[in-house]
Amino acid sequence: MKGHPVLWIPGLDHAGIATQAIVERTLQHTKNIKRQDMGREKFIQLIWQWKTEKATIIKEQLKALGATLDWDREYFTIDETHSAAVTETFVRLNERNLLYRARDLVNWSPALRSTISDIEVENFELNGKTQLQLPGYDSKIIVGQLVKLAYPIRDSKEELVVATTRPETIFGDVAIAVHPNDDRYAKYIGQHVFHPIREIYIPIIPDSSVKRDFGTGAVKITPAHDRLDYNIARRHGLPVISVIDEEGNMTNACKEFKGVPRFITRMRLMNQLTVQGMLRSVEDNHRMILPLCSRTHDVIEYLPKDQWFLRCTTMAKRAYEAVASGELKIDPSDDGIHEQMWYKWFENARDWCVSRQLWWGHRIPAYCVIHNDSKDDNRSNDVFNNNSTSWIVARSEEAALSHAREKYGDTVKLHQDLDVLDTWFSSTIVPFVTLGWPKNTKDMTRHYPLTLMETGHDILLFWVARMVMLSLELTQRLPFKEVLLHGVLCDGNGKKMSKSSGNVISPENIINGCSFEELNKQARHSHAAGILNAEELQRTLRVNKKSYSAGIPDCGADALRLSLCARNIKNHTISFDVDDCRTNKYFCNKIWQASKYVLLMTNENLQENENKENLNDLDRWILSRLSRMVGIVNDAFAERNFHKAIAAIRQFLYYEFCDFYVEGTKFGFKSGNSAGHSNTLAKCLEVSLRILSPITPYLTDDLYLRLAKKKLPGFLSVNSLLETSYPMPNEFEHLKDIDLEERMHELIHVINSIRSCMANVSKKSNPEVNILVGNAHDYNFYQENVNLIKGVSRIWNVSIHPMTNNDNFNKTIAMKNNNSNGDGISTIEYRHTNDCSFLITVMDTSMLEQIKKNIIKKNKSGKVD
Repeated sequence: MKGHPVLWIPGLDHAGIATQAIVERTLQHTKNIKRQDMGREKFIQLIWQWKTEKATIIKEQLKALGATLDWDREYFTIDETHSAAVTETFVRLNERNLLYRARDLVNWSPALRSTISDIEVENFELNGKTQLQLPGYDSKIIVGQLVKLAYPIRDSKEELVVATTRPETIFGDVAIAVHPNDDRYAKYIGQHVFHPIREIYIPIIPDSSVKRDFGTGAVKITPAHDRLDYNIARRHGLPVISVIDEEGNMTNACKEFKGVPRFITRMRLMNQLTVQGMLRSVEDNHRMILPLCSRTHDVIEYLPKDQWFLRCTTMAKRAYEAVASGELKIDPSDDGIHEQMWYKWFENARDWCVSRQLWWGHRIPAYCVIHNDSKDDNRSNDVFNNNSTSWIVARSEEAALSHAREKYGDTVKLHQDLDVLDTWFSSTIVPFVTLGWPKNTKDMTRHYPLTLMETGHDILLFWVARMVMLSLELTQRLPFKEVLLHGVLCDGNGKKMSKSSGNVISPENIINGCSFEELNKQARHSHAAGILNAEELQRTLRVNKKSYSAGIPDCGADALRLSLCARNIKNHTISFDVDDCRTNKYFCNKIWQASKYVLLMTNENLQENENKENLNDLDRWILSRLSRMVGIVNDAFAERNFHKAIAAIRQFLYYEFCDFYVEGTKFGFKSGNSAGHSNTLAKCLEVSLRILSPITPYLTDDLYLRLAKKKLPGFLSVNSLLETSYPMPNEFEHLKDIDLEERMHELIHVINSIRSCMANVSKKSNPEVNILVGNAHDYNFYQENVNLIKGVSRIWNVSIHPMTNNDNFNKTIAMKNNNSNGDGISTIEYRHTNDCSFLITVMDTSMLEQIKKNIIKKNKSGKVD
């Protein structure tokens, strides 16, 4: 509408972990089968069926919302084109020596049996002893306790007491660490303590990373299951002993506890430690952070695994500089918070683990060279580690085999890595792959880099930062010029919308409406499909009963769009209330009714005429306000402050145009003094529909096309408002009249004051309002606009009088006051300002009492003249 070519490409992400987790859960819940029972090929086929079903729903939702997407360019991050680009990305990064395979600690989800990224980890805050229901356990597990254990010091009667929240990892202890400057333990550094479970001596070592105020200040070092411990072990050359396996069970290193689930081991081990006299205390009020898998709600384990890593140091420096130099803008700045997060993240950038032990996703294009054929193709450490240290990264298996035979001879075999790439890896290349990369296409030339990247602030570092890194590396350009961050969507109570909270609302239920019974039916269907567990179902039913006992009314897509845009999306959280949609539905109806009035008061023979001589104060005022609204809306859109645009449009259309101007014109049309009203009505509505079009496309298109067919002045014959130009400030600058706006503002204040005084007073008794004005300038202006006062206040007997000592007027007041107990006429005076008072006359004393109550409420002082 502003004359710029716009490209908005729709796409779907394969969402590796999330998709596999939900399909597995559905399979387990509905058929009691695990994916391993089906095999990889059949399980992936099942996911493709699920994807087709969900993709259809998502696209229908987007279309129902009125998103003007270029559907002929739709992509899926695991389709043929995107998959080829992902392989090309991996190969090129490897050719630049940016990829390597190594053993390191990773976030491991035992329920998924896969590595997960940091964003899939939810840090659950515990205030002390807590019971949690975890996958694979029949009863709830106790967490949040601080256990203190005693280790006897070698050749001494003394002991060292350490604090831990993970007593089950004691089998992997390789040292006790203290802070080198902690005077309590200085004399013990270099000595050894006896490990009663492993039955060996382990050293006491100094390390500055130990927190002296945690527990006793002495901590046990278990490198295989804690990142801090792992780093300490590497610095001190300590061994790494894995005591928990991929399924969350104890390993061979745990003696009689081998194969026992980790949290069952915890309970049994604490009993054993008590018997051995090693347990000193258990604190139940310990506050801690427990890392949970966001997809399965299982407790994350840190396991040492062989994984593929992307070197990020050099790329991180370039991404850091992009923001520091101002080349990339992040909006909102939030006093520099987001920029500081960006800088801190890249200053401490770790190499990115890009491999995942999933079935759904992009198979890593890396092939392990097997120098004998004794092993079959399965996930075996023997195949991928012991038999070979050689990996070949290639665009295809044929290319890999050719390279392997050339290097190692014709007898070698290859096994492609069974792991898949992190979903974020394929997502980071979306900005340029969707435009044709790695080919040098016209779209790449014309549309790259993108103008705007809009996303949630919670994935700024996980997605946006990585897009910037890989785009700079692979295209030598930034992927976009500006990043717009929106807040986390919350319900009307400010609670984050999530499946586990039971407060998620489907857009189609707002657009089409949904009964209370249907809402509950949908929730039970999700439970039957394994999407909601029993606890989440009950929580959803409670939310439905509390918030939607009468159901959700059909509000339409326009009202939903209005409600979303009316919130400041740049806030950290965005509260969404269905009641706002209901209110905005009424707003849309108000616009519809105003359009009917405009159509009624104009005709197809009316010619567009901007001659100011035909305009009265009311016409010129509303046109000036129209000019102001157009300016504010354009500025707000430019600054991405959509809520300010909505506020300006609502102020103009709802209050100024509908409540004041339309009502004011009714007297003008009745009296025949309406020379400029018809053209002004048409102009204001035509501009308003165009300016509101991006927000409420269905309503505005429908009304505009209807009115254009009636040949109203200014309305163009188009198929859609997208074919019209967007109203720009310079077009309406000549309509501004600041002095008139200020005078009209005072008049509107008078009208609102009269309405407040006359609230709940029946107009059938024909009440009378005499406005006494002390300023001659105001007197003349009010007199000229008395019809506006009558129309908006709906008081038909309104008179304007100068506030003087005129004997006749004072006699009238006196007579009415004297008759207040005679013929039923009662009067009351309300002082609006020092220069303006209202003398209100009514025929009923009960009405007089109501007016007094209104004035008392208005003044809040209890005084009535």
